[in-house]
Amino acid sequence: MKARRVLFWFVDGLGLGPAGPDNPLLRASTPNLRALLGGPVCAASFPVSNGRCAAVALDATLGVPGRPQSGTGQVALLTGCNAAALEGRHVPGFPTARLRAVLQQQNLFLRLRARGLPVALANAYPSAYLERARYKGAFLLAATSAGLRLRDLEDLCRGEAVAADLTGEGLVARGHPVDVITPEEAGWRLASIASRHAFTAFEFFALDLASHGRWPVPVPQVMEALDQALGAALAHLDLQADLLVLTSDHGGAESTDGAHTTNPVPLILVGCAAEVALGCRSLADVAAAVAGVI
Repeated sequence: MKARRVLFWFVDGLGLGPAGPDNPLLRASTPNLRALLGGPVCAASFPVSNGRCAAVALDATLGVPGRPQSGTGQVALLTGCNAAALEGRHVPGFPTARLRAVLQQQNLFLRLRARGLPVALANAYPSAYLERARYKGAFLLAATSAGLRLRDLEDLCRGEAVAADLTGEGLVARGHPVDVITPEEAGWRLASIASRHAFTAFEFFALDLASHGRWPVPVPQVMEALDQALGAALAHLDLQADLLVLTSDHGGAESTDGAHTTNPVPLILVGCAAEVALGCRSLADVAAAVAGVI
């Protein structure tokens, strides 16, 4: 079965740790994720296959020693390339020159646009950031290489984009004149954008920042906002024909020490063709699986 539309929801730093009082994710109220998984967001709840949702725990280490990082993990997700093995290490933050070259040659945005499909990156970026940033993350680089129009704060104010923290509070804190919205409104916007594209990606980074102590609210509160937005998006998608994909690049938010972990990360698919998740084992399996169901 093919999905008519895919909403690819990337959550930075969401790992699957043990069930217990030391796991910050389990201190959050996440009724929507619990309903999908049949339990809390932890390793014990995976795998899942219940007709509506299919979910597996993905290896984020990619067979390379050390703690997984964003640079290599995100490139692996977007391209299917074992980016950590290619570099011989886990690369934090931003892709290296070698990984940028891989992104420019092969990524989900490029593959789908080559098939004539409408593709979008739903994030809103301040124009100054796009013009001056010395380094850019994998999602932004992949979208740029595919020639996508990047959404800015004017799009955000029109309701045609979503801030990377869902609500826009981070933008307001940095002095940008935008309105703060609820997580539910953000989820509805994502579903609306997805309704007009075959593939829509959204990058959510507040959870990773919170796990590193670099966000004004703690991990459980960020996780609750994510769950609220996810519930709103699911309520507005046509899950008979659409597919929501939620995954991550590395663990960290499930720990209290502020460091990345070697724990697996979730791959949660909800809706049409969700069962394709069951064939995925690592970050490098996701791009082909997603491209294959559209």
